[in-house]
Amino acid sequence: MIPSQNDLRILFEEKPGEYIDLYRDEIYDFITPDEDDDSGEFDEIPDIKDFDAEELFEILFTIPVTTDDDYCELINILADEYLPYDVDADYEDGGLTVVYIDDDRYVMDRGDSEYDIIRKFNEIIKPEYETRVLKMSLTEDNVHSLLILQSSEWKELEAKYGEEVAEFFEEIDKIEFIQDNTFDNE
Repeated sequence: MIPSQNDLRILFEEKPGEYIDLYRDEIYDFITPDEDDDSGEFDEIPDIKDFDAEELFEILFTIPVTTDDDYCELINILADEYLPYDVDADYEDGGLTVVYIDDDRYVMDRGDSEYDIIRKFNEIIKPEYETRVLKMSLTEDNVHSLLILQSSEWKELEAKYGEEVAEFFEEIDKIEFIQDNTFDNE
């Protein structure tokens, strides 16, 4: 789901109750295990009143990424969720990643890690769009949460909320992927 200006206001003003009022069903769908799940991962369902605004924002509006993901599939999911044009990413012989955006073809070498593919995808969609990482997810083991917004919207948010934007989000190009599945700010 693409966050509205109101959704971002709720995050920056840290008002989780407003998310709960607006998106109760979506939150419960996310935190409630599937009936077919036998893993016992949830002995009981967490109380959504215990979630802060940042956790609820992550659940509702970001795409989680792990180092084990199929990054072509991830690009397709990010594009389907956040971008208004057709995107198709796939692998070709020799380990190249090819991204088609409408009629344009972009070829990316994987580089040092598959995480570089997301950075290169970010370069392709710039300057119109920009990918940022929800900072709270950088402390999680082997996962981080991405959000793509129009670059103009990021600028509007920075003008309106200043430090709050920097407190919650980091530009993807400023995050250094470390091989032990952790991330550091450059």
